[in-house]
Amino acid sequence: MQFKSFKDFAYQHAVTTDTTRDQAQYALDKIAGFPETIPEEIQADMIEGYRLRHSEIKKPVVYAVVNDHYVIATPEQVANKKIEKIEMTVAYAYSFSSQEFGKLKNTNPSLHKVIGEARDATSTYCSNKIRELKRIAKSILNVGQSTTRESFNFVESVTKDFEKQEKSCKVKQTRGNDSTADPAKFKLAVKAFWATYNK
Repeated sequence: MQFKSFKDFAYQHAVTTDTTRDQAQYALDKIAGFPETIPEEIQADMIEGYRLRHSEIKKPVVYAVVNDHYVIATPEQVANKKIEKIEMTVAYAYSFSSQEFGKLKNTNPSLHKVIGEARDATSTYCSNKIRELKRIAKSILNVGQSTTRESFNFVESVTKDFEKQEKSCKVKQTRGNDSTADPAKFKLAVKAFWATYNK
């Protein structure tokens, strides 16, 4: 990325940070329990999006197969059509299912290693993006609040946790892809908990 001047740099930086806050606000508005929790199905969609972006900025790496080992190919090896090669991209690394990737550890450990490194790099990228989004969302929630850390006793903390989980349970039931999400049963469980705790 090129900038015409420090003025242009500051302007572009302001645009980026404003956009990022808008995105964090969207997450706060649309994801129940965020930033403390993210429903599994929503997080899966987000990770797919982050992977797509990582695939755009991560340059492919060509590996040559030498004595059953995968090594980064030299220009000569890239040009040699007789040498077996693979192009490691994010898409290629995730073209293997978890089961297929696991089997490679025994059937082709060298390939398993380079795929594992690519997947780890992408996973770290995605995790860092989610962590940053949560950080910005928390800063939005803290606007206007005292810098003194608010402390809750046990009952208050548990109550807040139950409230967050109740919202998450309702979202999952609405989406219909989690048969264990039952808001009615959750309310009964919470009621039973307090009945026991308050004896």
